[in-house]
Amino acid sequence: MRKSLITYWGVGICMLAACKTTTKQAPQEELETASPSELSISYKVPGDLASPDATIEELATFAWNEFFALNWRAEWAAQASSPASSRSRGLPDTSWDFATSGAAPDLAVWETYIHRTELRPADSNRYKVNLNTGKPDYTFIDPINTNGIELSDYWVNLDEDNEIGSCYLYAYSENQVLYMAKSNLTEYNYVRDKFPDDALLFKAVNNGQDLEYLKKVSQGQSCNSDTASNVVCLPCGEYGGQEGAIEIKTAWRKLTAADDPTRFFTRKAVYYTYMDKDGEATAQTDEFGLIGLHIIHKTKNYPAFVFASWEQVDVRQAQMQTIGQDVPQKIINGDTINDPNVDPHRPEPVIDREIPSEIQTVNAAAKALITSQNAASVWQYYQLIGVQGKPINYEDRATDPNYFMANYVIESDSTLTFFHGSFGIPFDESIQNVVYNGATYNMGGCQGCHGQAQLKGSDFSFLLDFGAGKPVDRPDPYLAFDVALDSVGYEPTQLIQMIKAYSKRN
Repeated sequence: MRKSLITYWGVGICMLAACKTTTKQAPQEELETASPSELSISYKVPGDLASPDATIEELATFAWNEFFALNWRAEWAAQASSPASSRSRGLPDTSWDFATSGAAPDLAVWETYIHRTELRPADSNRYKVNLNTGKPDYTFIDPINTNGIELSDYWVNLDEDNEIGSCYLYAYSENQVLYMAKSNLTEYNYVRDKFPDDALLFKAVNNGQDLEYLKKVSQGQSCNSDTASNVVCLPCGEYGGQEGAIEIKTAWRKLTAADDPTRFFTRKAVYYTYMDKDGEATAQTDEFGLIGLHIIHKTKNYPAFVFASWEQVDVRQAQMQTIGQDVPQKIINGDTINDPNVDPHRPEPVIDREIPSEIQTVNAAAKALITSQNAASVWQYYQLIGVQGKPINYEDRATDPNYFMANYVIESDSTLTFFHGSFGIPFDESIQNVVYNGATYNMGGCQGCHGQAQLKGSDFSFLLDFGAGKPVDRPDPYLAFDVALDSVGYEPTQLIQMIKAYSKRN
């Protein structure tokens, strides 16, 4: 369904959540972290960088080491002989050998992370199911037609069809890009233990909006709140220590004859249409290729998160096209309609920046490492396009080539590609949207965008705020290009009728 950017916007300042440190941590006994300063293909997730003043190359190396660990084979796959209910999620198979693994693992660690509909279940009861083990448990507020599909058999559940209410994205004018967001066990267990239902989470989110107090919170105090009635403050990773909170967002599309499937990480995935007689979301399955990946990771040295993003190397040649969702409206003859003078369609995403040279150097080293150990690995066809650590101000943007970090298939329109300021007032150079170590910044790109989540007191996480349909009422539908173009500006019930009419015509 259509999700407006305005639902994320409240005021023009964002802040780090005020936190009291505590010795209680989410369960970590089975997690191993690493602290390498060089590229290393390993199952150990790096907990942090050694310094809060890392270079771009060091941040890029950290990002690739995250990527390698999260794309390690999942322990779930190694426990095939055990009952599904007892098989572990979010952990690596430490006996797996990358060098002899072929193109890709049969199941990656991040795939077994906690889906956004599991982190925020429809009934808000996070203690009803313990998701540290077992199959996924997807829930939506509205009933859906499962179409005979057992949803829990699929780790890739593509329930988002747009870029946070900004635009739809298509390849070759036919294949819509769909999205999925997940969190690691550290974040899940923190939220489950401290906010077992949404009433407690709502209270904490509201408590996290006192700007003047938040400015006084030091960098070292920004990890872990000590009570459910305090604030949302996610756990930090530590250098050589605990993993910290991690969220991922992935972008997928069906491949065509123009694509070489051997260059894509592919999965049989669940997606949804609105084609049944009652307008319910109807589950479907098909093969999809991974075309984009975000990893955001909260660490002690980088409590405003390290933001890293990858693209499949061929996506910019796939004739990508955007359809903007927030088209201005006019009242004509008493009816509110989309402004007929504004064309929501762009023949290609607006991003035109090159990958920073420092990151290109690390990418080349990562590819060489991958192919030297496993020439068949599909990960040689993915590239890091940017990484952000500490926020900076708009006027200092020339000092950091990652200031406007945006993924070609996750932040494709002008609002997200050149993000700074706020959703309510895009591109405003005066708005301070991130608080870091007592100072405020007008940060751009992914970090500035996620800073908007702090407007709702949810510590850079859009998964934990109360905007844009959370808990999720219904999954977004896969739309034909013509339907998406015609549907801009309409509400879900109107969209369902449009889809039905389109189906009858075709």
